Amino acid sequence: MPVTEAPSRDPEGNGLVRTSAPRLRLGTADVLVQFWRAKWLMLLVFVPVFALGLAAALSRPDQFEAKTRLMVTGASALGPKALVGPELEFLRSPVVASRALNLFPMSRIYPQINAACEARSRALRGDAEALAGLAAECRQMCVAALQGDFHVRSASNAPVMTVSYRNSDPEAAAEVLNAVIGVYIKYRSDVLSRPEPEAAPEVERSTLERRLMDSETAISVFLNEEGISSFEAERETVQALYQTASADLLATDSRLRQVESQLTAYRSQIRGIRPRQELFVEDTTGQTLLDMKLEREALLVTNLPGSDAVQEMNRRIDRAEAFIATLDQPVGTVRTGPNPRYEQMLGRIDDLKAEAAALTDQQAALSRQIAAFKERQAKLAALAPRYNELMRKRDVLEQDMMSTPGSGAGTDAWQGEEVRVLEPASVPTEPAATRAMLAALAFAVALGAALCAGILKALTRTGFATRRSVERTLDLPVLATAREA
Repeated sequence: MPVTEAPSRDPEGNGLVRTSAPRLRLGTADVLVQFWRAKWLMLLVFVPVFALGLAAALSRPDQFEAKTRLMVTGASALGPKALVGPELEFLRSPVVASRALNLFPMSRIYPQINAACEARSRALRGDAEALAGLAAECRQMCVAALQGDFHVRSASNAPVMTVSYRNSDPEAAAEVLNAVIGVYIKYRSDVLSRPEPEAAPEVERSTLERRLMDSETAISVFLNEEGISSFEAERETVQALYQTASADLLATDSRLRQVESQLTAYRSQIRGIRPRQELFVEDTTGQTLLDMKLEREALLVTNLPGSDAVQEMNRRIDRAEAFIATLDQPVGTVRTGPNPRYEQMLGRIDDLKAEAAALTDQQAALSRQIAAFKERQAKLAALAPRYNELMRKRDVLEQDMMSTPGSGAGTDAWQGEEVRVLEPASVPTEPAATRAMLAALAFAVALGAALCAGILKALTRTGFATRRSVERTLDLPVLATAREA
């Protein structure tokens, strides 16, 4: 019976009549039953939605994410957020993205956009205005794509920004991110720079430039004469090699002492082991005694126990048993062979000897290397005063150049907060987990769509789901229920 009609009793007692039914009232159990009955509908909605989302996630190319970190130095009464906030706006500026794109061909960073634009430009040949509009449109598409792949995050308790950029080419991701950081620092300096009061140029500026160039030349000549590409790097490399060789020498000495101790123990144990052992001994004395006993039993068949033949055989058996009792070990044919334990221990001793010889050679080689590293360190220590003097002179000249009027081309750099790159972006080796995230998102969307379909089906379905829903809606008791055939 539809829920829009319901039976009721005639007030005059003439039986049941059909009247308009009251509003369907469902309880929690009724909704759950209707929800369960809509399971196939939910499955029908979930499967295609999830399949489409999963196909889209798997068809997406791998994205490599390059990362770098920037630190803002300065003082602010409002905390790190006040320092980082303006820098985030600088980094997200379209000007920075546009200037960074000028450093790379479009075909390398976004080959799909470049291919689409080239296909459209071939159809617009001869129309200069349309080609200019297409170039501007493609440019804006690349800027929007770069901003979409560019992400900036800041720590809440420190003035540090984490900057990342994703691209299908790992090398391009690192190069573009480093270029963006360079453009951002230059753009920030241009915006925050202030004009410097005019000052009269000094005559000795050219002299300072010449002296600074001479200082740089002197440092290069000094390093070339000593065969050093970078003094600090050379000193750090020699120190690291010396520490590594020293650690290897300690490990080699420890292993050599352990091998010598094992070798001494094996040599002591092998002295108590015989090189050869008995493999087989063929003893005939026991068989001879058994033959004589059998012969005596045969004599007893035809002779009395006290006869001479039986007595003689008893004497022979007694002499044989007495002879066997005097033997310490079986006699007869003895076959010997190598002792496996002795051979195993001998092989172990040979292995330890070979290892000890190799460790001794390694010990000598490491000692020579350590001596060479010490000599190199002593030479670098002797050259350090001369190098430090040259570097000090160059630094003094650079400070003089910075303080000379006209060195900033009419501008003075911003003297407030500074931004420092903690580490440049490196080429990523593993792709970002974008596929897994998109697959999880597709699963969540499909599950939500299926649940919504099930809930709508449960709330809009006509008819009574359970006996209680009939009683709750009609205010009449249900006397019996019957299943559909």
